[in-house]
Amino acid sequence: MSPAGAAALAAGLVVVAAARLVPSAHPRTGAAPPRRARLPPDPLGRRRRAHRRAVAAAYPDALELIVLAVRAGHLPAAAIRAAAPHLPPAVAEAFADVLAQVDSGQRFADALAALRHSVGPAASPLVDSFAAADRYGLPLAPIVERLAAEARHQRRRRTEAVARQLPIRMAAPLVLCTLPSFVLLAVAPLLLAAISSLAW
Repeated sequence: MSPAGAAALAAGLVVVAAARLVPSAHPRTGAAPPRRARLPPDPLGRRRRAHRRAVAAAYPDALELIVLAVRAGHLPAAAIRAAAPHLPPAVAEAFADVLAQVDSGQRFADALAALRHSVGPAASPLVDSFAAADRYGLPLAPIVERLAAEARHQRRRRTEAVARQLPIRMAAPLVLCTLPSFVLLAVAPLLLAAISSLAW
């Protein structure tokens, strides 16, 4: 066998070995796997999910700014107004809408309830606490500080959950990228040497 033929045979064996090492996604039943219908892309859904993630990440920082305004002696509506220019962009529009509704004559508690929709369920404790403080004159600083601490804790838990999922998500790309290289570097030279010795 010529050296060129030996090299071609070795390359073919390497490809076959790599294909056998990578597990198939479908069982070998003799029939081709059914084709799954491809769903059309959903850019609107992706944008919504990205917006929800941005809001969840920015909400604790917004609460921190509102806590500072409350500590400075502002009442609930005034605290939001004082913190509004400095709020993170992901939640600034939601709080600006609350202030716009208050300026148009709506009751503060009713305007604040819109945060349940624009920010999400995480805003419910803030809405209830601010509405009660505005209606009954309850002390606000301890409540808002506790809400800010809980929001920071939830954000930390979400970050840790994402970090725990990274090894699982990286496993498949790592195997698919390193396995062919390992086969080419470790197995191919051995096959070439064996075939060359047989050819001679």
